[in-house]
Amino acid sequence: MKLTMKLSIALACFLFFLAAATTASAQCTFEILVKTDGRRNAGTDARVSLQVRAASGPTLTITNLDSWGQMAAGHDYFEKGNLDRFRGTGACMPSEPCNMVLTSDGSGNKPGWYVSYVMVTQLGQGSLPSMTHRWAVDQWLAIDEAPHMLTAERRGCGIGVAAP
Repeated sequence: MKLTMKLSIALACFLFFLAAATTASAQCTFEILVKTDGRRNAGTDARVSLQVRAASGPTLTITNLDSWGQMAAGHDYFEKGNLDRFRGTGACMPSEPCNMVLTSDGSGNKPGWYVSYVMVTQLGQGSLPSMTHRWAVDQWLAIDEAPHMLTAERRGCGIGVAAP
């Protein structure tokens, strides 16, 4: 009887730790929309990276956002007036994605880029519901246009914004 109880407790502990490890390393699908403004010379040929995180937990890092592209073959991403769609997988976030860093490497024929907004959705996985956050960027990512930066960082934990 004592051996059976010890085995039951050991099995319960093992299953608990297995479930915790599985949740911590679960992979989720992320859908990303990036809107380039329609103003003159708003588009870019630069390489774009994106980092997104929740208030706590893992950071989703995409070093080349083009590689997650979901548009038709031959589509030119980040061009004037585009609404570009991206999709890929990464470690699940325990809560709403709310902090974002968008970076242009400033390369290519047209390095300057005017970004209207970025929206990230983590699709539901297991007990996690789908969660979306939209960040208004409304700035140039360029060294020759104010604010003369290639990075836009936006924080917004606890402030959900409805999709357009």
